[in-house]
Amino acid sequence: MNRLIVRLAALTLLSACAHTASTETPAATAPAAASAPAAAAPEPTAEARNLARQADALAMQGKAAESLPLYQQAWEQGVRNEGVSYNAACAASLAGQKAEALTWLERAADSGFAAAGHMKMDPDLASVREDPAFARIAEKVAANEAKLSAAQKPELRDELLRMADEDQVARRAAGAANFKDTAVNERMKAVDVKNTARMKEIIAQEGWPTKTLVSQRGAQAAWLLVQHADLDPAFQKECLVLLEKAVAAGEASGANLAYLTDRVLVAEGKPQRFGTQFHTVEDKLVPRPIEDEANVDARRAAVGLGTMAEYTAQMLRMASGGK
Repeated sequence: MNRLIVRLAALTLLSACAHTASTETPAATAPAAASAPAAAAPEPTAEARNLARQADALAMQGKAAESLPLYQQAWEQGVRNEGVSYNAACAASLAGQKAEALTWLERAADSGFAAAGHMKMDPDLASVREDPAFARIAEKVAANEAKLSAAQKPELRDELLRMADEDQVARRAAGAANFKDTAVNERMKAVDVKNTARMKEIIAQEGWPTKTLVSQRGAQAAWLLVQHADLDPAFQKECLVLLEKAVAAGEASGANLAYLTDRVLVAEGKPQRFGTQFHTVEDKLVPRPIEDEANVDARRAAVGLGTMAEYTAQMLRMASGGK
């Protein structure tokens, strides 16, 4: 449970073996065979998503066997995203339940899990890696990855991904120092300045990097780099217009648009619309002011985000190191 792929707050592009939160969108008893006909999943409730978060927390604490019944309950109640399934596979593998681990891993692949390289190296899956079923599932995951990476301009896609990786390395280093190490903070700032300058060049030449142009992952990386261009709010606002058009054309993520919308509004001293931006008030992490707060959950749901209560809990866990 090291690293999976999730969009979280404005800090992460990749989420990891959802040894990060995996519900942003089990097994006291054995799960159904992966080959069985899939029944329509119920719409997950807040309670179901909370079960998945509890399972993740137990797994991160080394209580793999204890996490499995909660993963199963979350699955039965409709939480069937790739992160939950992959985390459950890791937990089952660590608990020595190989058949169940492979079932969960197949569920993850069927849900779109696409980190083929990570899956093949993840030490949590060592107990099942030599099983013939693992190789078959790995082929599914590789196919998912190829689909996510298909791009008209693969060289530009790869450049964006490298830039995003550098962004994340710098931010993880700063976060590890609680943003109190001046030298590390300056390094992060230098990365942001360099990436922003290059993003300006890319957008001037190509327009907004869409899914078709640079792949879904490349488009995600482009958003992340603009989201972190806080030293140039005018550029962020220009990009917001471009991103809106890309979303309308089905070429970008509505959730990404929500995050950038809030970023721009907050920079202008205005209330945010989706509640994605937090700050510290009297040593407590709280959302920045939200426009029409009574209806924020409806706006979040419209772009595929969970409830404000769930997101707040997630942010607090991140701030406390996942505890």
